[in-house]
Amino acid sequence: MAIATPEMVPRNCRLEGYEKREVPSFEVDGQIVAYASPDSTFAVTKRMIDAAEHSVLIGIYDFTAPYMEDLLLGAMARGVKVSLMLDIDGKGESELFDRLVQMGVRGVSAPSCANSSVRVFTSSHEKVIVIDGEWVLVQSGNYSTNSIPMNVEDGARAGRFRPGNRDTGLAIQSEKLASFFADVLESDMALVDAVPEMLRRPVEDEFFLVERAPTRRPANLFPSETFNLEGPLSVQPVLSPDNYMDVIPDLLAKAEKSILIEQQYIRSTQTNVTRLMQAIAKAKEVSPELEIRIVLGKIFDKEDLPKEQRNLDNLSKTYGLELGEHIRFINTDEFVHCHNKMIIVDGKSVLISSQNWSDAAVSKNREAGVWLTHEAIATYFTRIFENDWESGFRTLPDFAEPEVMTPEALGAGGFIRVDRGDYEEV
Repeated sequence: MAIATPEMVPRNCRLEGYEKREVPSFEVDGQIVAYASPDSTFAVTKRMIDAAEHSVLIGIYDFTAPYMEDLLLGAMARGVKVSLMLDIDGKGESELFDRLVQMGVRGVSAPSCANSSVRVFTSSHEKVIVIDGEWVLVQSGNYSTNSIPMNVEDGARAGRFRPGNRDTGLAIQSEKLASFFADVLESDMALVDAVPEMLRRPVEDEFFLVERAPTRRPANLFPSETFNLEGPLSVQPVLSPDNYMDVIPDLLAKAEKSILIEQQYIRSTQTNVTRLMQAIAKAKEVSPELEIRIVLGKIFDKEDLPKEQRNLDNLSKTYGLELGEHIRFINTDEFVHCHNKMIIVDGKSVLISSQNWSDAAVSKNREAGVWLTHEAIATYFTRIFENDWESGFRTLPDFAEPEVMTPEALGAGGFIRVDRGDYEEV
């Protein structure tokens, strides 16, 4: 039985017009919870959804983890109203969506290229959850088994540990911020004005993808951390296609001491990504001692190596960023993938978001993140970065010959099933 990656929904469709929205900053004074995958995302999410009293509103790109379906059904059994906007891509995801809708979830097929009728964004790639109009969770991770592995214990220091992607998130208690993000999701859902079942592009999944599981638990695990604000904190939402390219280049250019980045990939020759890299170069010109370090996601197969080598050559030649010294790849002995999209500047400001560094992500997709300056929160994420940097690979990987997996080989164990939405370049 050969196991392969099926064709995904094409993301080069013709888009309808979109009028960018104003994106103000917000002063928040409630709690903020910082969390990470694989360590604590599920524990935080479960705790918050279990505590929901009235409503859970979700906008997410990939939703394939069956235990997250159960979590939402449990909330509905308590009388909580659940709304889900999903970028539906694949038979399994479509069936999960149908089951939730049948149970009473208000489900909308996102207005992306995956929607056969309403196409406003290339991908609806945000990962935003609004609970009771009071909390908003903004994160890099999907509801897939690798981005939100079911580690029930927060920090997973004891018992069984499930490996997964490196992802990060922030849960922010603020009615005003929650209302803003709820309005973004509701406005996008309102663009789809027909019955969701009539708007989905059918995709047949006849194959699936597996890979070898990480062989060891990460050396350090990071429980979530709750921060009680001592006064109002300014939080800047960062949306695509609305204001990412208005906000982030300027913030990068103002860095004085350090820029730490975790990204799935950096397409350094694409137009908008070039602007982001030029902003970093500008900061380096002003502050020659500026520290720049980047952790990237895994390279999936041998065919991707030439493309990544060209990218690394450009980063070296154009920006002086060298593999090993400035750039490393996530350690796949400990993590499935680096699916993170995190930026930390000067050890005090942090962006947690869904935007990859590609032109589509910053200019054509629906994406969402938050930027804030809070040294203790930045320190939490810096510890995660330093852990991943220290263990990261300093050279390009060597690839063995591709394996053709049989049921007998899978039965011997040591493999994990992979969700395609975590890997797709968007």
